Amino acid sequence: MSGIGRFSAALIFGIVMLASRVQAQDTSFMDMNMNMGCMLMAGMHEMQISVYQAGALDDSCPEINATGASVVTLTAVSKELRDMSAEVRIVRDPDADPKAGARLDPVTLAYLPPKTYPSGVITIPANFDQAGKYAILVTVSDGKDMTMSGKLVVNVAQGSHQWLMVFIFAGLVLAGGFGYYLWDFNRRKNLPTKKV
Repeated sequence: MSGIGRFSAALIFGIVMLASRVQAQDTSFMDMNMNMGCMLMAGMHEMQISVYQAGALDDSCPEINATGASVVTLTAVSKELRDMSAEVRIVRDPDADPKAGARLDPVTLAYLPPKTYPSGVITIPANFDQAGKYAILVTVSDGKDMTMSGKLVVNVAQGSHQWLMVFIFAGLVLAGGFGYYLWDFNRRKNLPTKKV
């Protein structure tokens, strides 16, 4: 049993370590190396997105822990965006096209019409009233011939399925190890004893 127990413990430890590495690799390059949170690309221009909720100690993005009233803040990382007009829309459809415009009105939670933001900071309140996937859509324009769009999908109150799978797998390994132990114990109990 000690060999099976040690093997099971080592296997579970390895699974947990692997899962933590996968979680670290699942974030974007900017998030890992510069701790800048969620990034949205509008053409070649970057915007940092933060989502704040009442009672939360930190911003959350792209995994928003709970439904309810939130404040979404977009910050123009690229200084060129401060001279362009920006249109922001938060919709219930994660597959929405930022160029769809008014056709998205039925699924729109929050909307800011095109406007320039010289400070580079855009704040939009939104009420994520249902669990599910939402999209933050941004369209920037220089007012002439250049228009660029970007989208970021966020998960609201869905939790991370990655850890659930790790725990299910670890439970199956433990159950298999315990089943093998019981089988081996009964097998040894039924073996004839040798007299010396």
